[in-house]
Amino acid sequence: MRRLTPALMLPMVCMVLPAESTGRIAGQVQNKAGVAVPGAKITLKRLDRNWVKELVSDKNGGFLQVGLEPQEFEFTVSAPGYVEQKSMVKIPLGDVIKKVVILLTTEENRAQAIASGALKATVVEDPGAALNAEGRDAFNLAIPLYNESRFAEALPLVEKAHKALLEAVGKMKDEKEKAELGPELLKVERVLGICTAQAGLIKEAALPYLLKALERNPKDQPVIAGLIAASKAKGDAAGEQKYTALLETLTGPNPDTIYNKGVEAFNSGNTKEAKAQFLKTLQVAPTYAEAHFLLAMVEFSDNNLRGTKQNLEKYVELAPKGKNADTAREMLKDPSLKKVK
Repeated sequence: MRRLTPALMLPMVCMVLPAESTGRIAGQVQNKAGVAVPGAKITLKRLDRNWVKELVSDKNGGFLQVGLEPQEFEFTVSAPGYVEQKSMVKIPLGDVIKKVVILLTTEENRAQAIASGALKATVVEDPGAALNAEGRDAFNLAIPLYNESRFAEALPLVEKAHKALLEAVGKMKDEKEKAELGPELLKVERVLGICTAQAGLIKEAALPYLLKALERNPKDQPVIAGLIAASKAKGDAAGEQKYTALLETLTGPNPDTIYNKGVEAFNSGNTKEAKAQFLKTLQVAPTYAEAHFLLAMVEFSDNNLRGTKQNLEKYVELAPKGKNADTAREMLKDPSLKKVK
């Protein structure tokens, strides 16, 4: 109460002062084509004292920060595959400053610099530099897709990056830059092998990249998963088994992998093998509802009514709204199953 008393004695204009003592910044991050850039990092930094605020653009490229002092801030925007932009902004008192940030790739930035006269196009340069920039730009654009497991979409960009960087190595005059490009090319080859395998477009040329990556890091799980996918696509059962076992030593048995083997056996009519795989699935993951349902189908085909009923009931318990729940309930109404204790 002692803090409220003086405020009541001030003129009304003072009472609204706090609401007018700060400002805001809002805007959108786009690429040169005007397409929103989500996930861009926006940094606001005070140069007169130790204060930094980081924002991330939303799915529409938008960003907003309120409660900023009416001072100058260093304003930095960056995103994978684009050149970082840095400038100074002055936050207005009691108002909002709106910014539309256009991010450029390395090549777009260079072309703009040449067009503006900031960079002379006639300067003699390393003939591999442009290819190096092109390859790195393509790879940086592919990485967000790769991280989201959108391998088929990432693949053309990774292939473009690989081709450009290979050409760059052959044309580069700067030995230091050429040496620095070597490890980057290995990273691109690793991702190229993974994307190719996981996209189901197995090309013999991609397999050595996976094998070399595995040699560099025998615990590289995405690479091992790529080798499993590649072996399966080629019909190499021994290879698939080998790399599956290797992966399981690192992560433990994968119930999805075991279940899928059971489904393949079930679909081919090999109920004995299917039953073994479904039981193994349930040893690893006892709440794997679909394994219970298909195990019930196997037991039914073997005329094991007790096993059928137990697995149907377990399925309904685990997945009351599952895709096979109605079928399971109808089967449980069968008189022959009702009699089973």
